Amino acid sequence: MNSIKGKIVNYNESFNGEIIFNKKIEKINKEERGDDNAIILPGYIDLHCHGGGGFDTMQGYNAIEKMSHFHLLNGTTTLLPTTLTSKFDYIQKALLNVNKLIIDSTNNIEGIHLEGPFINPNKLGAQPAFTQLPSNEFIETILNQVNIKVITLAPEIQGMKEFIEFLINKDIQVQFGHTLADFETSNKYLKKYSIGFTHLYNAMSSHTSRDSGVLTSALLNGQFAEIICDTKHVSEQAIKIAYKCIPGLYAVSDSISATGLSDGLYNFAGIDIEKKNNIACLKDTNTLAGSVITMHETFKNLVNMNFSFEEAVKMTSYNASKYLKLNNIGVLKEGNRSNFIVMDKNLNLLKVFLNGEIASE
Repeated sequence: MNSIKGKIVNYNESFNGEIIFNKKIEKINKEERGDDNAIILPGYIDLHCHGGGGFDTMQGYNAIEKMSHFHLLNGTTTLLPTTLTSKFDYIQKALLNVNKLIIDSTNNIEGIHLEGPFINPNKLGAQPAFTQLPSNEFIETILNQVNIKVITLAPEIQGMKEFIEFLINKDIQVQFGHTLADFETSNKYLKKYSIGFTHLYNAMSSHTSRDSGVLTSALLNGQFAEIICDTKHVSEQAIKIAYKCIPGLYAVSDSISATGLSDGLYNFAGIDIEKKNNIACLKDTNTLAGSVITMHETFKNLVNMNFSFEEAVKMTSYNASKYLKLNNIGVLKEGNRSNFIVMDKNLNLLKVFLNGEIASE
């Protein structure tokens, strides 16, 4: 049996205490005084992550294992490696044998996020131009080799009505992104299903004083949405508006392989990317190409925006756990998995625990 003491922070409370744990949290004791230099949080949950530490999801099994470990060392105890819009054969090859990592308790991978290829070709952002129409066979084939937890698609694409119903019946969380859908199209699905939104504000139809799009639908009626909090994709003010409007707003990294590396030129699934001053763009353009941030840096950004520790925990772990209907993570309580991080009062990351074991290089 192991134990750790400090200030324990959940989405709804903070207190001084001691956690007694093995693979699961056996007991939590509240104490009057605690270690001022040990702050204990639920491990970060990142549902949209392309890469990190020089490795990318589309490079396949070995790279996925290494990029997931890079993010584990930076506090992410639950991760969805995320694909890019690509040809079916490339996606299938990249995800070959990844289920072995999912069932291994020493890894932080929960499943896969498919970003595309069923998106709007006129709203690609940094996505490659390999969009296609919905295909049940595509999904069935991928599901035979790996667990798909989330998919990003554009609801206005031909054949989406039946396709979205098919995905929901497969227990895949559907998110709208890289879309030019109007308000009515988006809202129609929100009334029927628990739809999420991919990198809120980015690569989606917005709103003016007279026209409403997917963003309007999300802010008015959305229950869950992901948002990038690197201070580059979305302004602090827009993040705070979204937090007020969407009960289950959660942060994602949307990080690429250049995360954790020095400035320079990188290849992102066949696309030339330039990383400079903590921004990644398509080479010779101002088009953002994912982020170069970790979830721990995200947490610190939220605190710097004057979100409370509890609110930052809500956005970096709790809400994402609720979105995926995972009731054994996202909160430090008895019976839950021992996935938590320890940082000092200056928010420096000290230790990361995955299923009760300290993550190490």
